[in-house]
Amino acid sequence: MQSMKAAITTWKSATRVCSSRSGFTLLELFVATVLFGAVLATFLPLMKSVAQMQRATDRQKIALREANNVLEEIAPRPWSELTAEALSEIKLPDSVKSNLPDATLKISVNEQSEPVVAKRVAVQLSWLPQPGRPTESVRLAAWFTEQEVRP
Repeated sequence: MQSMKAAITTWKSATRVCSSRSGFTLLELFVATVLFGAVLATFLPLMKSVAQMQRATDRQKIALREANNVLEEIAPRPWSELTAEALSEIKLPDSVKSNLPDATLKISVNEQSEPVVAKRVAVQLSWLPQPGRPTESVRLAAWFTEQEVRP
């Protein structure tokens, strides 16, 4: 009897050693893979959304910078050249057109005689962010007076 108990004890300790080995079972690997896939499926649309917002922000920065450049190009012109016809010659550079799809530049000039003779020059730059979405635009304006001394 004692030899049988000793054999059973030895067998139990041997099976305990075999079952306590380190590593993952196939089921644990499968569950981990499914969880990773679920997290990835949630994360990818979020990253796509963030990338779209970043592109929209970059396009708006480009548009603001170009509108400002146009106003800086207009500023040194003489008073007599501050007309809508004369300013319609200003065109967008190709680099801006490549970054802003379907970009259009609109420059308007409004004259004011009271209380001071001045011209309000507004620069509007519009573009189509994506097909099927509304047009986006930026607008900057500057006032020029006739008495102003220009460099």
